[in-house]
Amino acid sequence: MNVPQLLPAILLLVACGGESGPRGQSEAPLGGASTLAGTGSGGTASSTTTNPNAGTPATGGSAGSGGGAGAPFGGVTSGGSAGAGGGGGVADPGARPDQRTVVYLPDYRGSLASWQTKIDYSRISYVNLSFADVNEAGDISYKDAGLDAFVAAAHQRGVKVCIAIGGANTIDNGGVYATILKDDQRDVFVGKLVAYAVDHQLDCVDVDLEGNGVNQYYEAFVTTLATKLHEKQKELTSAVSSWFGDKITDKAIAAFDFVNVMAYDLHNPGGSSQPVQSSSVAESQAEVDYWVNRGLAKSKALFGVPFYGYSWQSNKSTALTYAEILARDASAATQDQVTLNGSITHLNSRTTIVEKAKLAKQYGGIMIWELGQDAPGDASLLKAIADATP
Repeated sequence: MNVPQLLPAILLLVACGGESGPRGQSEAPLGGASTLAGTGSGGTASSTTTNPNAGTPATGGSAGSGGGAGAPFGGVTSGGSAGAGGGGGVADPGARPDQRTVVYLPDYRGSLASWQTKIDYSRISYVNLSFADVNEAGDISYKDAGLDAFVAAAHQRGVKVCIAIGGANTIDNGGVYATILKDDQRDVFVGKLVAYAVDHQLDCVDVDLEGNGVNQYYEAFVTTLATKLHEKQKELTSAVSSWFGDKITDKAIAAFDFVNVMAYDLHNPGGSSQPVQSSSVAESQAEVDYWVNRGLAKSKALFGVPFYGYSWQSNKSTALTYAEILARDASAATQDQVTLNGSITHLNSRTTIVEKAKLAKQYGGIMIWELGQDAPGDASLLKAIADATP
């Protein structure tokens, strides 16, 4: 896909900063189809998409209602007290659950202290906290003071914790990464990033630079970071999408311990006046296979799935969490298209998520954007994934 042609449409749809895009900071923009899917650029952009994640509207949209972050997802653990645990001291989570399961948890979904008692750790392998704050000097911080206790609690239960950097605010001009990845600043930033991971006993760093955030310094950055993290027995992962895939070199791909493939938003719902399915099974698998065909080992390719969908009204699309859609129409558990108050809504139903979870066993596992969009209790998609892949 021709990225320079794609970006103008993207920038009309995504406010590149904060939590404004329909999938929050972590995700690629509403930017057209997978290169392998052969479905084109997704149409002409229009300012129509709203954000269910943070209650912050993208250009021209109205605020979404968020997700049921206060309910337990995939079951409730007893919580317990946070114990000691450190990076490299956790049993390999690739073996528990049966397949590697990575969930993103955005910082706007509630306190880490509350999540410690809501997550069923037996159903996940990694939690990617999104996102770290990085300033112009390359200093790293995370806004939740409960970070260390959360990491310790996850380690007690055999789950690794990663800190994700970047997000949608890098799409336009790279943000601070346009400067701090340069040759004269890169090593200092890498040193600070590794020190932050060590100090907070994090297990890995997830690089989520997108669009123009993947610049001429990206390869040197991730290869250097991989070496330094590995020296500390820590991992380096990334979130990628084929719409900017030609910017990521083969050497950069080889630096990652595994890759979270954003196999969703493969069409441009904000740029379409008609309802469109943005994450079909076939096109999602083609997106994952793009990276395998680039030389990424299947065992390192994680099949990304969306816990959200899009509803159309008056030629405008609004993003809704799975919990919201299911609460309005119970048939969304088995149907990828439902009608809500007269509006056609596309999503990945529980049935489709299960199908993708089974496909993901052919690869390196499954990745979820994002945990706070899930439905509670027995309706949980995370529970469905665990039940389908025992």
